Amino acid sequence: GVAAGLAKEGKLPVFGTYGVFASGRNLDQLRTTVCYGEFNVFIAGAHGGVSVGPDGATHQALEELFQTCGLPNMTVEVPCDYVETRRAAEYLLFQVKGPKYIRFAREATPIVTTLETPWKFGEANVIRYRGEQDRFIDAFEHKLASEYENENEDLSIIACGPSVPEAMRAAYILKEEFDIETRVVNMHTVKPLDSQAIVKAALETGIVLTAEEHQVGGFGNRVAGVVVQAKELYGKPIIMAMIGVKDRFGESGAPWELVKEFEVSAEHIAAKAKELYDFARKGAETTRKA
Repeated sequence: GVAAGLAKEGKLPVFGTYGVFASGRNLDQLRTTVCYGEFNVFIAGAHGGVSVGPDGATHQALEELFQTCGLPNMTVEVPCDYVETRRAAEYLLFQVKGPKYIRFAREATPIVTTLETPWKFGEANVIRYRGEQDRFIDAFEHKLASEYENENEDLSIIACGPSVPEAMRAAYILKEEFDIETRVVNMHTVKPLDSQAIVKAALETGIVLTAEEHQVGGFGNRVAGVVVQAKELYGKPIIMAMIGVKDRFGESGAPWELVKEFEVSAEHIAAKAKELYDFARKGAETTRKA
């Protein structure tokens, strides 16, 4: 309420706290006071996902995207690392008018982007694994989705936030162990979504796997909504699945333990992607025999 009042008087209020409180405890005020009035308020929700570690279920935000993305007039950013968080925060603060929410983790997240990495609000990045390097970050190429040309990859992984580095590691596993080419799509802007990047990934690869460190569907359902409503995909045999927390509260533990326990690790992403790939190949072989 105070933030909305400050915004009404022409100020630029910024408030931040644990994501569970910023999006949950404050939901009524966000809805009725901030979003309904379309006030220029910046909300920072920390401790997103299970990788925050020992703070446990009460402080691990796993439901934010259901709450924030469902509010009219709200813009939502879920950056993947420190560099992207800084770029997104600066853009939201000074370029986006109206309610805006940024979700980030507590634990040190792998840095997988640099200031040279292309970044544009509202547009996804396509990330491609190019071969082993001394530094993990150097093994990948990033392009804006609008500038990316189809390389006939076998499947797509569309991810946001801390799941982006995990998706990148999954792409490494898939290539090095199974020779499967993966298009990783970093969907840092969750509302509004880059619908065109989603449609292109589905149309050009035929397999879409979403990944989120969140209750499954908070992000994945939004991506699926684009897929099922896109006219370009009518009648196309798109195979789709989601990686996320499966209707559970969080737990206390070491971040790496929790990522594995809740099945949102690179290994789990790679295993599900391989399952979808094998299913698609089996279906194609059956069709050819028929």
